[in-house]
Amino acid sequence: MPVGGFLDSFPTLLFVAAHALFLVLGIWAATSLAKAGRPFAPVIWLYVVSQVVFLAFFGGAITMKMAVLVEQTLLVVLIAALTIRSSRAAAGR
Repeated sequence: MPVGGFLDSFPTLLFVAAHALFLVLGIWAATSLAKAGRPFAPVIWLYVVSQVVFLAFFGGAITMKMAVLVEQTLLVVLIAALTIRSSRAAAGR
């Protein structure tokens, strides 16, 4: 059994609930940071979109491989954007 195979025995609804919670927390973080005027707040929406992608998988709209590929791509873009914006903020731009 591959590592993590035991997760297959958990009900799908548990994973849907987890990703729904991650979605809500992402929306909260994005809106809270926007209200605080943080320059990197908009890129947090990439995380929110990544959770919608996983919910699309659980809804049968896309495959798991597609969900993971899109999610990882969004997170790489998020990390790059945070790094760039952070560097600019530190430089006083």
